[in-house]
Amino acid sequence: MTSGQNPSTGRNRTLLLVALVAALAVVAAVVTVVVSSATYSPGGRTLSPKTQVAAGADHVDPLAGLVIRVPEGWRAESGELVFGSTALTPVGDGDPGAPPADGPDGVVLAGVLTDDLFDTGDPDNQLAAFSLANGMGQFLLPVPGRPVEERREQISSRAGDGWSVSFRVLPAVRQDLIGPEGALVYSAVVGEGARRYWLTYIGLPGDGTMSSPHAEWADEIVERLRPSETYYAPLGPGESTAEPA
Repeated sequence: MTSGQNPSTGRNRTLLLVALVAALAVVAAVVTVVVSSATYSPGGRTLSPKTQVAAGADHVDPLAGLVIRVPEGWRAESGELVFGSTALTPVGDGDPGAPPADGPDGVVLAGVLTDDLFDTGDPDNQLAAFSLANGMGQFLLPVPGRPVEERREQISSRAGDGWSVSFRVLPAVRQDLIGPEGALVYSAVVGEGARRYWLTYIGLPGDGTMSSPHAEWADEIVERLRPSETYYAPLGPGESTAEPA
């Protein structure tokens, strides 16, 4: 007799291959779920700060003469606001510049540093950033709380060098505006002389999601600030838009 292949052996080998393919499919599915969970948190989509900001588009603030990078998932609007001249809010949220609402959310305000915000004769950008963080934090988050996790970093941009200051505010009492995890307050000031720029970010709760990112995300925006080619200063009383003869 010849030593031909046993039919049962061939069937067993086929079944083994099918089982192996099925096992690999299960492993691939598990890997996909793990990667998806790392990319999308239960509270919302997450991206690294650098990726989210780099994926955005530039916005020109004509009042400040400033180009601001608008991160992916956010929108910008410029005009005469209560503070600053540009507001950034997550896409789909309410009026730009309004105080943040409950839940994961954030707002960014930016503009030229003026005397109503800080003494422009004082060249200390670190002190200016600290003053803005405290003042804006109290205005946009009018609840009793205590600051923790304070962070101060030197920062550079094409609009100049400066400092960023951030801290987390933990509520002292139970209320509706800030949850027990607190809120993130961030401010940065860059530039020198008459051309100094500021940016403030409030994150509720600042948990790293696209609509409520960490302080490093705001650093990425500040580092991309640059002067625009055109600058339209707000008109004073009695001034005209007519060009001189």
